[in-house]
Amino acid sequence: MNNEQINRIEEMLMVIPTKMCRNMDQRFVNFILKDLSKDLAKHHFMVMKMLQEKEKFYVTEIVQMLGITKSQMTTSVDKLLNLGYVERCADTTDRRKIYVSITKEGNKITNKIIARIKERFYEDIKVLSQNELNDLEKGLKVLNKFCSLSEQ
Repeated sequence: MNNEQINRIEEMLMVIPTKMCRNMDQRFVNFILKDLSKDLAKHHFMVMKMLQEKEKFYVTEIVQMLGITKSQMTTSVDKLLNLGYVERCADTTDRRKIYVSITKEGNKITNKIIARIKERFYEDIKVLSQNELNDLEKGLKVLNKFCSLSEQ
C-alpha cells in the first residue's frame, strides 16, 4: 500500500462528507423547504421521511437515529402535529411508550419535497460528463462498501 495515497484518502474522508452534507443542506433541502413551507425545517423533513419508510417509530427511536435530545424531538413532533403531518399514539402494550406515524397530508408534503429535491439534483448533475458520472457511481459504490465495514 502506498502511504501517500492512504493519507490523501484519509484526508478526503475527513473533508468530503462535511462539504457534501453542507452542500446538500443548502442547495437542496433548506432551499426547497423555504420555498415550499416556512414552517418546516430540515429535521422535520428527516422525521417525515423516516416515517414514510417505516409505518411508525417510537419517539425514542427517532431521538437515537437523529442524534437529538428528547426535548428537541418533542418540540418537533408537536410542530408536525399542529401542521397535521404526523399523529402521536400511545403503545397499547406499554402506555409510557409513544409512537409517531405520518398522516396523508404529511405524506403529500414529504413527496412534494422529495420530488423538488430530485428536480434540483437532476439540474445540478447535468454538469458532469458521462465519464464523470461513471466515475462518480464507481466511487460511491466503493464508499458505500467502505462505510459498510463498520456494520459487520
